[in-house]
Amino acid sequence: MYVNVNAKQLVGMMLVIFSIFIVNGCKSDMQITSPGTTTGGQTAKNSIISGQVINSTTGIPVDSALVLVVGQSSGQQIYQTALTDVQGKYSVTVQLTLNTNLTIYVSKSGFVQDTTPISVTYGIDYSVSLISLVSSGSTQKPSGNPVSIYLISQSTNSIGVQGSGSVETATLTFIAVDSSGTPIDLNHSVNVSFSFGAQPGGGEVLTPGLVQTNDQGQASVNITSGTKAGVVQVYASITMGTKTIYSQPVALSIFGGLPDLNHFSVFPKFFNVAYRDTLYKEFVNIFVGDKYANPVRPQTVVYLTSTGGYVQGSILTDAMGTAKADFVVGNPFPNDPIYGQGYAVITATTADENKQYISRSNLVLFSLQPQIIVNPETINIPNGGSQLFNYSVSDVNLNPLAEGTNISVKVLSGSNVAVQGDTLITLPDTQDKSFTHFQFSAFDTNDTVNVESPVAIKISVSGPNGSITKVISGTSH
Repeated sequence: MYVNVNAKQLVGMMLVIFSIFIVNGCKSDMQITSPGTTTGGQTAKNSIISGQVINSTTGIPVDSALVLVVGQSSGQQIYQTALTDVQGKYSVTVQLTLNTNLTIYVSKSGFVQDTTPISVTYGIDYSVSLISLVSSGSTQKPSGNPVSIYLISQSTNSIGVQGSGSVETATLTFIAVDSSGTPIDLNHSVNVSFSFGAQPGGGEVLTPGLVQTNDQGQASVNITSGTKAGVVQVYASITMGTKTIYSQPVALSIFGGLPDLNHFSVFPKFFNVAYRDTLYKEFVNIFVGDKYANPVRPQTVVYLTSTGGYVQGSILTDAMGTAKADFVVGNPFPNDPIYGQGYAVITATTADENKQYISRSNLVLFSLQPQIIVNPETINIPNGGSQLFNYSVSDVNLNPLAEGTNISVKVLSGSNVAVQGDTLITLPDTQDKSFTHFQFSAFDTNDTVNVESPVAIKISVSGPNGSITKVISGTSH
């Protein structure tokens, strides 16, 4: 793709680049960061720097302005360029190995070159305040009094609670315009007040609370988080006599802090699974909160291990502090020293604000093929009476079977005989061994006839662990 760059722009940028070489001592080994760069043992992470360029006089976006981002990160020279689009917007991706101060140079023929310093957090995207290019040799049209105020840029859409390790302060820039949409000039400069709308109530701070607009009609405020996560709203207002002009509320998310053991949980999707080579997507559910009972900051890393089968090694939390990991039920078959054969321990680990590892665990039962045990195994129902049977349905380790297992008891043959009790059961997801023990009674439904006749009763089991039947027989009178 060919880019049409004005000769004056190119010369201006070359002068900037030349000055960078001078500042850095004319180093001949200057390097440019590129994807995959590793510096000092630390892998570089992407940060997207984006913003918009407008004409300071008209407020119209400036198309095809040349944007140059320069700086250094761990000795590596950063040099990235871009052209603004028809909306005056640009986006540049840089790779950093630490928090870095950068400089943005913007130029276009017919405008005075703009220089904007920024400070970018390692691995975090940065939204640059609106850049207004001043026309060279032109005189800005005087403005009228302000009739409207609105947000034109914010450094980030979210910040972290105090002590979270994330950026805790965001800058919001508002612009006041007159009835023609022209930013108000210094002759019509006004004080802009800033206030909260909805807020978490954790001690959030707006500074300064009152700012006078500059020659571009702009006023900026910093919002610093407190100790609670949530959504905060910020208003800008201008009071002129008896009239007050308000901006629309600007919403900003405050994310939680570092993990806290008391707000850390791990739960499997199922507590009892049939043992076979099966991949369960999003099987392990992780919940991580901070000490204020808020979700931890997004992208918190949680590591997982299992004593049976195998689990996804690491996952990242979302905005609610939750994450889900895949799990394979397979080898090795677990044998827990406390709970016995079939019990696997899934453990999730992360680090708290004291840089200490914290862990939570939970059990998953690998249940095997089913078996049926009945006592007594011989049927002998007296005339007009009944007989009680105790039976168990479990796997070969005497553990309960998986959820969805169906158990039924039916009279297979024999006249005037019926069964009642635990004769039709569907098992829940459980590790409770009480769900392996059942009872039923067989009884004579006609006590007026005392004739011995053969009887057979069938117990059937089917479900995720497999199918099995057992038939007991005897007589009724």
